[in-house]
Amino acid sequence: MTTSLNLSVGEKELSVYFPKLPLRTNKGMMGRLLVVCGSYCADGAAMSGAAYFAAAAAYRTGAGIVEVFTPKENYSVLASLVPEAVFSLYSVHENEEQIASRLKMAIERSDAVVVGCGLGKSETAKLLLKSILTNVGCPLLIDADGLNLIAEDAALWDLLDSEQRKRTVITPHPGEMSRLCGKTVSDILADPSAVACGYAKEKGIVCLLKDHETVITDGSTVYVNHSGNPGMATAGMGDLLAGMIGSMLARIGRDEEANVAELAAVGAYLHGMAGDMASLEIGEYSLMASDLLSKISAVLHSLLGKIDKL
Repeated sequence: MTTSLNLSVGEKELSVYFPKLPLRTNKGMMGRLLVVCGSYCADGAAMSGAAYFAAAAAYRTGAGIVEVFTPKENYSVLASLVPEAVFSLYSVHENEEQIASRLKMAIERSDAVVVGCGLGKSETAKLLLKSILTNVGCPLLIDADGLNLIAEDAALWDLLDSEQRKRTVITPHPGEMSRLCGKTVSDILADPSAVACGYAKEKGIVCLLKDHETVITDGSTVYVNHSGNPGMATAGMGDLLAGMIGSMLARIGRDEEANVAELAAVGAYLHGMAGDMASLEIGEYSLMASDLLSKISAVLHSLLGKIDKL
């Protein structure tokens, strides 16, 4: 079965995941998302921007609380960019058990977890990913370096049981998908739906394979997203998508009846719509992730307002 998400179809699913808020709404009802992203190396290389985009996009998509678990060196930059976030900081020089213990506590108080954006592939990054896979009991999204680490050690999948896998989303681009499944990028692009569906079914997860028409599948139902444009092929766009879907996952929390594949497809649809709105103003060549971030709220406001009038 193939379901195609475009504007007319997308609005129907959108209303499911973004219902009208009750007057007595509090931040706890809107979901607490843990973002384990960003990195810092002794040579000065840093990836704080990935954590920023994921956290900010999560808030713009409705998250009640976003906790960022990141190296302490990233704090001043991130706190100035997204002061609404809660920060849990660690040092790469800390004892591994201390880092893992604090991360475990952060996982336990969260409704969903996003890991991988700008994480790097250091020993500390491996520790963080392994700790998450061992302790997670809520919806999980794995992106970027989280996927690259799994590609290097496929046995990490064994840390997730079948029930947890059903609420786990991976968001690879074709290069990351190639490393995960062993197929060439050319083979993947020749039939992305088949590749994504096969891998999702094999691992029991939801696979969102990024392309000009992104494919989202749980191994059975396949959604194809048509929103978005070539100008979105710039750094930071995937971090935004991870945060947006992570926010939606946090709101469903531990609801075992939730359609995680459909949720991820709606997230991709919104992401692309925000990119399309931004490109209308500044063109595809000039499009940056920060431009799209500012359009998430505008797209939601516009589409939800249209639905309310139906």
